[in-house]
Amino acid sequence: MQSFASSFVSVFFAVFLSVIGLPLWQIGLVLTGGLLFSTFLNLVAGFLADQVGRRKMLVLFGLIAALSGGIFAGISNPAILIPTAIISTMGYRGGFGPIQMLERVILAQTCPDEKRTRMYAIRSTLSYLATSGGSLFTGMVVLLQSRFSLSELASYRVMFGLYALLNLGALILYSQLSSRAEVEVVAKDRVVPLSPETKRNILKLSLLFSMDSFGGGLITSSLVSYWFFVRFGLGMDVIGVIFSASSLLSALSFILAARIAERIGLINTMVFSHLPANMMTMMIPFMPNLASSILLYLSRALLSQMDVPTRQSYVMAIVKPEERSRVAGIINLPRSLTLAVSPSLAGFIMEFLGLSLPFPIAGGLKAAYDLTLYFTFKDVKPPEERR
Repeated sequence: MQSFASSFVSVFFAVFLSVIGLPLWQIGLVLTGGLLFSTFLNLVAGFLADQVGRRKMLVLFGLIAALSGGIFAGISNPAILIPTAIISTMGYRGGFGPIQMLERVILAQTCPDEKRTRMYAIRSTLSYLATSGGSLFTGMVVLLQSRFSLSELASYRVMFGLYALLNLGALILYSQLSSRAEVEVVAKDRVVPLSPETKRNILKLSLLFSMDSFGGGLITSSLVSYWFFVRFGLGMDVIGVIFSASSLLSALSFILAARIAERIGLINTMVFSHLPANMMTMMIPFMPNLASSILLYLSRALLSQMDVPTRQSYVMAIVKPEERSRVAGIINLPRSLTLAVSPSLAGFIMEFLGLSLPFPIAGGLKAAYDLTLYFTFKDVKPPEERR
């Protein structure tokens, strides 16, 4: 539900901001501000969730998302919408926010090691199926304008209203989670320090993930949507179909990733799928026409997300259960900071240096991440692989 809602908003969000008068470089700053605030919320959730309660934190963040959708549905003043977008990290499909972080921690706690990667794959598959449906649902913007004679701005307001309602529904579901979602805290006034091994591994992974995220932030869904909109003049209905197909292919890849990881290991699966996808990313803007650009973008989608469930599973596997909430909050800190900076840089590059230039830069950075990750962690095995 939450993935469906954030998906259709992320597809048209940059276009919506341009409709209310923001230039592209300012749109990039809004996306950056959202990710910076999301980084802060990740830290808060990571250090307080086990003390306050994971379910309570999920309800709080769901409420923030629902309220932000309501504000966008009823107000058009950029002075109000910009801080609202930043606080709610609107414009992203998800994955870096505190809600997703807490969901991953809860899932790791409630399943055995041997099934962890498969459960992460199922979660990611369901999420991306919802994302695919949300991307396709973006075409409702065109339908609202043509069938119901709504203005462009009014059609976007309706979509934001639906976003608010869906997040309200997700909030209710979070409140119904069982007590198994919580971890027993022996001493609420004392936080056990992370082990030296965990500190070493998390420091290395944080730096590597930040490199990958910086590259990914150059080609967020909002900016790629804008690229298709400007370069080929596509409407939101066609762009929505492209992103829907992309999400379906990614959903298929998650199940494949879990099965492959059981045979060749988590790190090998992450690198051997991600590296070819990044080569494709570099080539997308050099395709001669729309059809070939879409084909390569979709081919990339089949491989580029296979590292998502495997990476999430790997991080939770190499730390102790009582360390997971804090690690989940800490490890995304440099990742979120670099991801926050890159959309602003991408907006500047697209407006002043070249509309397509972020693609080869992103692909090159992410390929360097793949190679460094492999040679650094190929001998650090999760429990199920050591057995």
